[in-house]
Amino acid sequence: MDRRSAADALRSIARLLEVQGANPHRVRAFSGAARAVERASGDLAELVESGRVLELPGVGKGTAAVLGDLAAGRRPAALVEAESAVPPGVREMLELAGLGPKKVRALWQTLGVETVGELEYACRENRLVELTGFGPTSQAAVLEAVVFHRSAGERRLLPQARAEAEAVLRAIEGAAGVRSVALAGELRRGAETVGELAFVVDCEDPDDGEAVARVVGRAERLGDRRWLCRPESGLAVQLWLAPSRAFGDALIRATGDEGFVAALEARVASGEPEGTLLAAGDEAAVLRSLGLAWIPPELRDGARWIELAASGRLPALVGLDELRGVLHNHTTDSDGAATLEEMAEAAARRGWSFFGVADHSPAATYAHGVDATRLRRQWARADAWNRAGPGLRVVKGLEADILADGRLDLPDGCADGLDYVVASVHSSFRLSEDAQTARIIEAIRHPACRVLGHPTGRLLLARPGYAVDLERVLDACAAQGVAVEVNASPYRLDLDAVWARRALDRGLRLAVNPDAHSVDGLDDVAWGLTVVRRAGATPADLVNCMELSDFLRR
Repeated sequence: MDRRSAADALRSIARLLEVQGANPHRVRAFSGAARAVERASGDLAELVESGRVLELPGVGKGTAAVLGDLAAGRRPAALVEAESAVPPGVREMLELAGLGPKKVRALWQTLGVETVGELEYACRENRLVELTGFGPTSQAAVLEAVVFHRSAGERRLLPQARAEAEAVLRAIEGAAGVRSVALAGELRRGAETVGELAFVVDCEDPDDGEAVARVVGRAERLGDRRWLCRPESGLAVQLWLAPSRAFGDALIRATGDEGFVAALEARVASGEPEGTLLAAGDEAAVLRSLGLAWIPPELRDGARWIELAASGRLPALVGLDELRGVLHNHTTDSDGAATLEEMAEAAARRGWSFFGVADHSPAATYAHGVDATRLRRQWARADAWNRAGPGLRVVKGLEADILADGRLDLPDGCADGLDYVVASVHSSFRLSEDAQTARIIEAIRHPACRVLGHPTGRLLLARPGYAVDLERVLDACAAQGVAVEVNASPYRLDLDAVWARRALDRGLRLAVNPDAHSVDGLDDVAWGLTVVRRAGATPADLVNCMELSDFLRR
């Protein structure tokens, strides 16, 4: 038993007790014992066995029992007890640089943050700024620590994966003999999270790609012209080396998932039509040789879309330039970082014709939710903006909390003045599936509800969604004419593509919303657009592409 591991165990107990808000004297006892163990002379195991460890200043019966467990090869009972009282995600937060037990306790008990992923999302929404002991500078430091901590994980959110991919792309482009390189894999398909990057590389000697692979990281040959590279930090990278004449074939294979590629190969084997999936310089030529129309990368999951491509019935997927506006955004009136005017100006610069403000409702005290007085002041500013006629209309909305009993949290007397309400669950996540479903359906029936916000409540790589019967919820939305949000925040992407497709099959419209809390956050709409494209959505399927008057008419 070495002193360092023993002191670490004692210190861990102290930190966990402090996070729980335990008696400060008990916290200090374990901290003091940790220091005493570090400074002790002689063999620690002998001190424990002889009982002389109690002679060390600061070591008492409780802390000596911990050392006794360690000496016997047991996990200390006090440590097990302390860990059982603190959620695993909160314990993980203690590993973040700059976050001590007091701050972690404040995040857990005051903001309800229980995972590192939830903490990152809270930082992105500026929820730490007004929390006692924090501020803009410390919030930025916490966010930096979270991002660094997450970088060691097995999967990445889309913006993080994109940034890593761009760095790898630059490295490959600079390698000797490389003529061209293209992104492939799940990032190109727009998967919600990414566990591996993939690239197709056209180089002078594709049969000898080791030099190119080693530019990326430690390289391992996977097969003919394929390499797996493991950078010192970041995601694993799969490289497909291909000559120019077969670049399209390699790019299709490296982009589509196993089901998609298998379905194409089955089509070749069936001879309908006669074709090949072997040698073509571009993807379109490969698909044409199989009698298929162009299949966008987002639709290359499984075989669903191949038959539609064969019959020329693939949907014309919605594009970013077809959006007229967005409806779920926050300003400094709740927990946003920019004013209504600043957000509206940014929306206008993006070419939109309407911009919906949907700040939090009063129940969201953690997000400085707006009361009736503040909401009416916001309306006056929206009216002033609209009278100025800059070409973009600010639409008066609210993100209203769905309360535990299904009521909408609407400020007194304000329902009639709102153009629309985004109804969202932000609390009581642990209700039973039946209770959660009933709660949401009750809210959907409210005449002010026009959009159901982030319907499952999940946070990617941080928190699963709450238990809910989405089939029943979507049926209720269809019955009430309520649009379903695809929350475009890369931390949510909620609904996902599978459920977005099921919503479309019911005739529902989707609302792709960035849930922006800053000017830059408006650009998150692109991530949500990838989700709906994967679901096969066309402009007619999105509220964002409607004339605003048609949406408001209901």
